[in-house]
Amino acid sequence: MNGALGLSLLVSVGTGVLLLRLAWPRGAAPFSLSLGIALGLGLGTGLSSVLLFLWMIAFGPTRGFPLAEVGLLGVAAMAGVPWRRGGRAAPPPTAPAPPGDGPRRGSRLLAFVLVSAALVALGAATAAFLSMLRRHPHGEWDAWMNWDLRARMIFRGGDQWRTAFSAAIPWSHPDYPMLVPALVVRTWLYAGAETLRAPALVAAMFTFGTAGLLAAALAALRSPSQGVLAGLILLSTPFFIVHGVSLYGDVPVGFFFLATMVFLALDGRYGAGTARFAALAGVTAGLAMWTKNEGVLFGLAVVAGVWFTGVRAGQRTGGRLRAFGTGLLPLVLLVAGFKIAFAPPNDLLSTLGVGRTLGRLTAPDRYYLVIRDYVSHVASFGDNGLAGAAWPLAACLLALGLSRDEAGQAWARAGATALVLMLAGHFAVFVSMADELARLLNSSLDRLLLQLWPSALFLFFMVVRTPEEAAAGRLQGGVAAEAGSGR
Repeated sequence: MNGALGLSLLVSVGTGVLLLRLAWPRGAAPFSLSLGIALGLGLGTGLSSVLLFLWMIAFGPTRGFPLAEVGLLGVAAMAGVPWRRGGRAAPPPTAPAPPGDGPRRGSRLLAFVLVSAALVALGAATAAFLSMLRRHPHGEWDAWMNWDLRARMIFRGGDQWRTAFSAAIPWSHPDYPMLVPALVVRTWLYAGAETLRAPALVAAMFTFGTAGLLAAALAALRSPSQGVLAGLILLSTPFFIVHGVSLYGDVPVGFFFLATMVFLALDGRYGAGTARFAALAGVTAGLAMWTKNEGVLFGLAVVAGVWFTGVRAGQRTGGRLRAFGTGLLPLVLLVAGFKIAFAPPNDLLSTLGVGRTLGRLTAPDRYYLVIRDYVSHVASFGDNGLAGAAWPLAACLLALGLSRDEAGQAWARAGATALVLMLAGHFAVFVSMADELARLLNSSLDRLLLQLWPSALFLFFMVVRTPEEAAAGRLQGGVAAEAGSGR
């Protein structure tokens, strides 16, 4: 069974990496293997869930699916042969090493300390993940009543698998998108039977895949030390690991939010001659929609962020948005088709009405309660035993400073705007839609912040100077001061 589970992971990741390499614009940007594997993990698993859902519509949840998917991997591998024979892109520019033996020794020491700390954090996170998984092999409440419940109903349902979306069980949120349940069903089809290792594998893949994507993207776009530092902070956020073990959909959707930000950064740096990175950002934003309903808000927020920052900077954004929409459209159609043909009405939307909504919007106590919880949850986010996870970022900002090259990039402003719009959108939902407002804030606000946390870390470390840049800047400043005192 373990071999079948490993095969299911290898097929999806391998397919994603091969398709990503085929889509990668030749010569426009260097193809980093570590970044390609991290991004390919998300693209491959997302494609696997989509293919399985389409397969079920045509044939039901049958065990012929793994053979079809392995065949797709073979096609992708053969299609990738001409690309592998092509020329390799130039390596990415690296930050210049500071002059002098002392700074070099300092850089090596810093690299050793960061890598050692990251390995310790990875080991501790892995041990904690496995320990909590042994104690809670079924995950937590939302996994019982939604994600894994839906997967079991589909896997056991045979020809009647569509009853998993029955309106007779509204408490289980049958309108939620299908990426997580489909991946669990897919793994069971490979294994040939239900096993608790399947949802655990999906959870581990997205939990540690998110950390890997964050580190690999920053290593490729900024510096290896920046990637290690960001990955260290993410793995050292206890709530991230704890919630990964819960087997919910929040960590997976956070992965796709992060992947979208990474593609936007690649588009900002290398997109002058290609629109492929913008289109790939649309694909990952669409996969976020296929993971959780919050993905719809995220897609709108990204479009608004790109358009707004482009207008403010006097730039034309039509081409970027068209490419983004090209990648997004197939997934929008898939989600819309699922909502129309399979899913019953959403429980929050079903409570909307002119009178009730106006009553909520004109109730000052609702605004006070949401603002109060926003402040308290943001300040204490992370469950790291300190005042909150924001303190390590404040320390990094004070120690390193902002990068002159990255902080003013339009893509970074667009990404930051999208995250702010996400928070504003959640605020509006809480105020206008929630009946049991206090309970909903208490049960969901930390999870909504967790979805944005990897993307926020990526944006932060993209615009903050690397340790090498900070050391070089201080060295140059010291040399200039000595020269000035000598005069």
